[in-house]
Order: sequence, then structure tokens, then C-alpha cells
Amino acid sequence: MITQIAFSDHINPGKFSALIEQAERLGAIRSEVWERFGSINGIGLRDRTIRDNWLKEGKQFNVGATPWKQTLCDAIGDVKACREAAKFDVKQSIRRHTQDKDEQKRLYTLLKSDKYLDDRYLSRTMRKYFKRGHNHTHNQIIVRSDDYTVFVLHKNVWIKIPSLIKGKRIAIPLSTTVAPKGNLHIILRNNKVEIHYAAEDVKTNDCGSQTIGVDKGYTEVLTDSDGVHHGVTLGAVLTKESDRLKLKYQRRNKLKAIAKKVEQCRSNCRENGEVLQADVNAARNVLARLHDSEISRWTPYKQVKSILLKRTSANRLKLPNQDSSCRSQDLSTESELSLHTFEYVL
Repeated sequence: MITQIAFSDHINPGKFSALIEQAERLGAIRSEVWERFGSINGIGLRDRTIRDNWLKEGKQFNVGATPWKQTLCDAIGDVKACREAAKFDVKQSIRRHTQDKDEQKRLYTLLKSDKYLDDRYLSRTMRKYFKRGHNHTHNQIIVRSDDYTVFVLHKNVWIKIPSLIKGKRIAIPLSTTVAPKGNLHIILRNNKVEIHYAAEDVKTNDCGSQTIGVDKGYTEVLTDSDGVHHGVTLGAVLTKESDRLKLKYQRRNKLKAIAKKVEQCRSNCRENGEVLQADVNAARNVLARLHDSEISRWTPYKQVKSILLKRTSANRLKLPNQDSSCRSQDLSTESELSLHTFEYVL
């Protein structure tokens, strides 16, 4: 996030004087906050707690409720920021004060949790670096995001903010066509109104004012109209990956076709008068492998391939009486499947 600033465009003296008076009254609230809570006496106090106490006391501020509450919150935030800045110097003092790591850790913990008044050394050091502050700001107004309106007149943006008169607003013309958003921090100086607000930081990598054309390609990522090629190795990378996938899927499709042949040859082959299901046969093969003396878990895959092919050839003469064409097709297909399975693995 970054801070954007919009400026007023020829605001009339009457409006500016009304804004100055409101800012001075709010400045008095800032001064009171710093005098009462701008020291170690304000440790742990939140703006909401102070606000509730002031309301119970019936304190009068001579400004609208929302502006003084926002000013209180902003002033307390400034006090806390100064206190945290002082802690940086205190940490350096702690490192000079002791080299004991445990003692340093204890002091750091007390400092971080704002319990430094419990330790004499920390209390004394904080008083040294965090002195009572004083307010010198009497030209600022904090406007909450839901407490102003925006409209466009003659192509320029205007904002309406609360005035000292209840129900009446002050319209401020801005020299911009972009409407501010979020909470506004209004600063009055040099007879102008500055509207400070947070905006998204848009980062660009502009490298000139020239306009060029860009084309996306295959052999390279981009080619611009100046003839410069960007990402010239893209084509080689894509071609290599494409060839790898092509070979992979060719082998996969071949295995699928061979497996289909094996399955079809098994509608025809029977064992004890019943069709031998493929998953049952696979389970039996897994069980048989458990006690296989030739193939162990660590047998090289090339040796496994050789053993399976030999067994397939040997089993041709040991099969029970079946249709010769079915038996021949089944064995040759399974042999082919075994062979290509190992080729696929490789």
C-alpha cells in the first residue's frame, strides 16, 4: 500500500476557515492525549477504553462524535509508535548491559509485553529513551470511510465531509478525476486542502515509451516487431517432451491391444469346465511367486524376463487337451505381452 495525495481545487476562504477551526479543536484533543497518555503512564491503555471513560465523564469536545473519536484513535496510535521506536534503543542498551543470554531473554520478554515497569533497570532505561511527548499538530482532520461522500461535477471529483454544524457538510473540490477511498487524512496548509489516503501499489516494469508488437510462437516464446526473439529454447524443450510422450503412449496402446487379445483367448479356454477369470489367475500367480525358487524380490528384471519366456515355451507341451488354435494363440499372445511389458518398463 502507498499513500496517495489529492489537492483541493480553488476552495473558497469561508470553507477553508471552517476546516481550520475544526482542525484546531481536534488538535486540542491530540494535545490532551499526549499530555495524559504520552508517557509510560499510558502503557496498556487502548483508545476505546479512554473513549468510554470520557463518555462516562460527560466530557465535551465541541466537535462531532465521529471526528473526535477518530482523532483519539490516531493520537493513541502515534503514542504507541513512539513507544515502539524507543524500544529499539532499549534493546541495544540491554545488549550492552549484560552478556548473559538468559538475562537478555528475560529483559526482552518484559519489554515486548510492556511489563518493563516490573524491572528497575528496564523502567529507568525506558524513561531515558521514551520521554513525554507533546502535540504540535493542529491542522489535521481524520475522516472515516463511511463519514464522507464523493460526487463528480464538471468532470472533477468533489468530497463532502462533516462540519462543526450538525447535519451540514463541507463540499471540497479536488483537482483530480480519481475518487479517494478508505479513511481520509486531511491536512490543511498553504491555503490548500490535502487529502491523504491509502491505495494499492501498482508495480510496472516500464522500460520505455516505444510501442512494439509481440507474437507468441513455438520455436521461441515471443518475437517482437524489432526482430528480437525471446525464449529461443522453447521449441527444443517442447519437441523433446512431445517425442517422449508419443513413445510412452505408443507402448501403452500396444500393451493394451495385446492384453485384449489375451483376454479374448481366455472366452474360449476353460479349466475344469469353468471359465478362468483373469483376476483369479493373477491372484494365483502372485501366490505362486511367493515360493518361486528362481525369482526373488531382488532378481534383475532382465533375468525375470528370460525365466518367464522360457516357462511359457516349456508349458506349451504340458497344457491339458484344449483346442489347439486357442492354446497356440494364448501362449504366443502371453509371450508377446510379457516381452512388451518389459520393453515398456525399460
